Amino acid sequence: MVSSKTVVEFTEAATAKLLEVLKEQDAEGQYLRIAVTTDDHGGVEYVFGLEESPSESDKVVEGVVKALVDDESAPMLDGSTIDYVEGFERSGFVISNPNFSSGCGCGGGGCGSSGGGCGSGGGGGGCACGGH
Repeated sequence: MVSSKTVVEFTEAATAKLLEVLKEQDAEGQYLRIAVTTDDHGGVEYVFGLEESPSESDKVVEGVVKALVDDESAPMLDGSTIDYVEGFERSGFVISNPNFSSGCGCGGGGCGSSGGGCGSGGGGGGCACGGH
């Protein structure tokens, strides 16, 4: 287990929403699991979940919201920022990832990803996940 502050960062809006979701799910104090997978066509999928404790190979992102990133996902997430945006047609988490030039991936699981509605992002690999 390695502590890291640089793998991924959360904006104030994302932090507030994640804390709200953790409280709603009675999961305060748990870790947000963030994983990245790619497909053969260069598509990217972000998967969110909750875990009670890190494994030996996890990178731990310390902060108001504690996050876990596995060894395979860490290089793909390095330097990313997770934000939460609310809009007229869609609300959800937006991942700005400098490691991918385009594409969109949406996480299933917990933490407000809400069924994986998806808006494709522009340059920088931005991605809107979730939606109403």
